[in-house]
Amino acid sequence: MKRLLMILLTVAFVSQSADAQLFKKLFKKKAKTETKAPVMADGIDDDAQLALADVSTCSNNRNNRNAFLKTPLGIKAKRFETLLLQQGFVERKNEGVQTSKTYFYEGEVYGAKSLITLAVSEQTGRVYAVDVEEQTIYPSEQAVKQRFTTLKKELVKEYGCGFVDNQGEAYTIQNRLGTVNMHYERNSQTTSYTIGFALDDAKAYEMAYQEMEDKAYETAPRTIADGLAAVCNHTDLVGLGVKLLQNKTLKGVQNVLLSYDYTLGKTTSKAVTASMNMADYKAVVSIARRKQTITAITLIATDDITAVCRDLQTNGFTSSNQKIWQQGNMSVAVSTDKQGRVVLELR
Repeated sequence: MKRLLMILLTVAFVSQSADAQLFKKLFKKKAKTETKAPVMADGIDDDAQLALADVSTCSNNRNNRNAFLKTPLGIKAKRFETLLLQQGFVERKNEGVQTSKTYFYEGEVYGAKSLITLAVSEQTGRVYAVDVEEQTIYPSEQAVKQRFTTLKKELVKEYGCGFVDNQGEAYTIQNRLGTVNMHYERNSQTTSYTIGFALDDAKAYEMAYQEMEDKAYETAPRTIADGLAAVCNHTDLVGLGVKLLQNKTLKGVQNVLLSYDYTLGKTTSKAVTASMNMADYKAVVSIARRKQTITAITLIATDDITAVCRDLQTNGFTSSNQKIWQQGNMSVAVSTDKQGRVVLELR
């Protein structure tokens, strides 16, 4: 993937690649940071919008929003800008002639100097997503991982627990109000790394999605009922499975499971078990072993089988029946059990 979601004035977002797909969940490639005068009245009262109110006690979650530094998304971009400037952010001006307003800012976010970009609906002028790219260049993967751990703690404190994503290079939080995704990446042709995160508001993105020209290349919005998005029902099962297959020793799979925030269960002479519980999402892993060698891996989760198959395809697996997937010497069987859970059997 190219640089971390740097949004240009008139250029679409980075093209879809295996590495770029993760961020496409949040910052859609056709999202623009330019906006013309809004042409559609939507009846939303900016004054009534709340920033990350407790969904279990909020009397009206229709006005409850995902937020960036206590500023609710889903409000008009001009107002959002005013609130950012009041917090000490500085607008970043672009060189050359601008045909319309752009929304780029510089300031400190969770202790790091960052570039902030707003994704704004053309029709309503409302902010539906925010991208934060830290300006620090980290000299090694070890250094960026240290920042990753620190930033992850801050985001979990603000937005709730999430799951390890993109084979360990990202962390995604999908709460009932929106999605937050943190990711680090290696810069092209160097050994340095950058890090950042993006977040959206589920209701605002649902509205913006309707005006996107080619929805086939965009992530569909989650279903919203009474102001709340559907619960998280998909994690990086495929990425976890691939990493487990690539580390087919007892110590190797244990380290992978721990890196994915799974809790190790009982280890016997024949098996290793682990589990992960995240609100309504649950996953268990059972790994058959022969001495120190792993012989088979089974993942069972309350996941979306369609999304799992899509991830397999994205990661280079092929299938003629959507049940048995193959890539080189890796084989994955996909099915569901009697409880409707997705079952992945990997060899």
